[in-house]
Amino acid sequence: MKKLPRPLARALLAATTALGLSMPLAAAHAAKTVVTLWSWSPVQSTTQAMVAAIEKAHPDIEVRATIQPHNPYFTALKAAAASGTLPDIIGLPPGAFTQEYRPNLMDLSSVAPALWGKDWQKNFAPALLTQARLGNPKGDQGFYMLPQEAEVLNIWYNRAAFAKAKIAAPPKTMAELVADAAKLRAAGFIPFYQGGGTELFDAWVYMQIAAQTDLKGLLAAQEGQPVWTQPGMVAAAAAWQRLFTAKVVQDGALSALQYPTGANLFAAGRVGMISLGSWWLQQTALSDNPALKTMSGYGKFFFPAVSAHSHVSPPIGGIDIGWGITKTAQSSPAVTKAAQIVLKELISGVGEQVALDQLNDLPAFHGMKPSHTLDPHLAPIYDSYIAELQTAHPHAIGNPVIFDALVANLQAIAAGQKTPAAGMAAVQAVAQKQAH
Repeated sequence: MKKLPRPLARALLAATTALGLSMPLAAAHAAKTVVTLWSWSPVQSTTQAMVAAIEKAHPDIEVRATIQPHNPYFTALKAAAASGTLPDIIGLPPGAFTQEYRPNLMDLSSVAPALWGKDWQKNFAPALLTQARLGNPKGDQGFYMLPQEAEVLNIWYNRAAFAKAKIAAPPKTMAELVADAAKLRAAGFIPFYQGGGTELFDAWVYMQIAAQTDLKGLLAAQEGQPVWTQPGMVAAAAAWQRLFTAKVVQDGALSALQYPTGANLFAAGRVGMISLGSWWLQQTALSDNPALKTMSGYGKFFFPAVSAHSHVSPPIGGIDIGWGITKTAQSSPAVTKAAQIVLKELISGVGEQVALDQLNDLPAFHGMKPSHTLDPHLAPIYDSYIAELQTAHPHAIGNPVIFDALVANLQAIAAGQKTPAAGMAAVQAVAQKQAH
């Protein structure tokens, strides 16, 4: 046999060796099943850690996660739904947002028993399961999303700002709220930051008020009943309007964003008060500022009594973020199976454990809890949220058309374009039409 020149032989050997080594690597990479995931929450760093934990537990799965701020995320989601390009898993709030994408989502009722057993519903509080189905068509008992985490809404305040403004304690009445806002403004702070351009936070502030002026009406309205013109619902709209006319909120509030702008300003110490919730505890894992890392620089309270005939708002809350598997995941049996595995890890497995250890929010799945001991300043706040969640009233509108009407009219009321009565009458008309 004729020998090859030594340099050529070495080159062929190297090429053959490289090919032999690369083929198993390529085959291993090709064996990974890719699951795409979009959401606005958890924050990017937390999501990356969750994904890393899931991929470590399941080396045959690759999770490609995209996290965007609230408004850009839902804009992108709407466009993807219209073009048929939704990812495999999407993050969703309950009610109107889930219902908007229900036609694009798999019913998880048949999936859940395989993941958690035939009695799977026992792993979630009944109130969370009810909220997961909020807005479903009559007779539809399907689950188009399942909760990863729960939340309680409230007002947070900056203790240093209050001290500088010589405010001794959080306001308990609307009159005190107005007075405290003036003191904070005079001391150089944004008194009460409202991201009016983030529709969910407009609805949430209104619902916190309505929970004290007409809780029964609010709960009925969430289920789609046309009760928006009841006195207590109009009174809540009037209190909402007063936040703007009495300059409790900042100038330009209607075009402002709660995230990232408001949250960043609050973390930077420039805001006295802001409507957030239990998820603000995630700042303990995201900041090196001792006031945030231990929450020693912050406190919370429920919305003050808006009249002499009402009381401080009761807790409202429920599902923070849930996950839905889209029909895109049915592109192949492998993707469908992998998406279900990822769903389980997000809700009750390694993904959720990472989120809880960063105090992303409160666990929705029974038995899940942070794996480390909380800071002495932090533990009482966390424990109070866990207790409040047990009695919290729902905080979501089920019908997306009614939700849009509510937000549009709240913004018109805040801008002085409509009276509270006229704004609620407009929402009432939409709700009546939807009821038929």
